[in-house]
Amino acid sequence: MRRSIAAAAAVVTLTATLVACGGSDGGSDKAGPTGPTKGAGSSSTAQPAGEQPPGATAGSTQAPVGKLGDTLKLVGMEGSLNGTGTIEADFTLEKVENHAKSAIGVLEPAAGNRLVAAKFTIVETGTGTYQDSGYAEANVFDANGQGYQGKPGTPTVGDSLGPNMIIKPGERVTGWIVFEVPKDAKITSVTYLMEKVGPDPERTGKWTLD
Repeated sequence: MRRSIAAAAAVVTLTATLVACGGSDGGSDKAGPTGPTKGAGSSSTAQPAGEQPPGATAGSTQAPVGKLGDTLKLVGMEGSLNGTGTIEADFTLEKVENHAKSAIGVLEPAAGNRLVAAKFTIVETGTGTYQDSGYAEANVFDANGQGYQGKPGTPTVGDSLGPNMIIKPGERVTGWIVFEVPKDAKITSVTYLMEKVGPDPERTGKWTLD
């Protein structure tokens, strides 16, 4: 009888020791702490909380922001006047000419002003046709935050985006938009508001200049 009790006690003690030391592999397939699924330098597009990726689209609460040469995706209004289909496009700010010249003499700037020109490439990526005025949707801003809207005109560096811009799905257009600014203004950013009907950050792209 004493031997049976002693043997049972030994079994209980051995079992407790195995559990405490992790000797059982019964829980080895349970989820535990894991590392990141994408390492540094990977193609992951995850952004830190509160930051906006350069190609932010509708559903964002802030305007997508990039720098000269970047492509930003902009989305048109729901129930767009452009007709059926989704209106969205990739906008690339290709170049900025800080001292542009007008190809038409009568459109030269007023005394004390100069012309600035911005070159855009626009690709319609939606299923609808994007129609817009081209120049009226764009603005440049100086270091004081003063904005200057695009105006009709063609610079000597290339063709302008026409006043009746029509881009069908999959099509691409490239052209310049002209702005008239004070001679001493330092231009720090360029914006483009797709389908301009009042301000809407989800439809406005902003490019900062160095």
